[in-house]
Amino acid sequence: MTDDARRIQDKGMVAVAAQAARSTSRTFWSWTEQHHIDSLAVIVVTLWLTVRVVDWAMDFAEAHYSEQGMHIAAIIGAVLTPWGIMQAALFKFYADLKGRSNGNGVKI
Repeated sequence: MTDDARRIQDKGMVAVAAQAARSTSRTFWSWTEQHHIDSLAVIVVTLWLTVRVVDWAMDFAEAHYSEQGMHIAAIIGAVLTPWGIMQAALFKFYADLKGRSNGNGVKI
């Protein structure tokens, strides 16, 4: 389409800004999918939360060392067991994101 055939509204600053935003958005999302940013974010958050949970467990054990050993172990186990299950679920989610294909059987 030539520039003369375009409507007056399509030549305005708002239309040009909308076209630039649309083009930038497509470029950004294709770059994100190509570099697996979503799966990288999942694994980084999982590892960060794992460090936090283990740090809490060590601090909890150190702060309550005068208590009987089995009580502390039971409390720490009650926290770490569900976290281990959550880690497995997050890793499966990460692996599924990493192994996603583009619909033609080609992994992206």
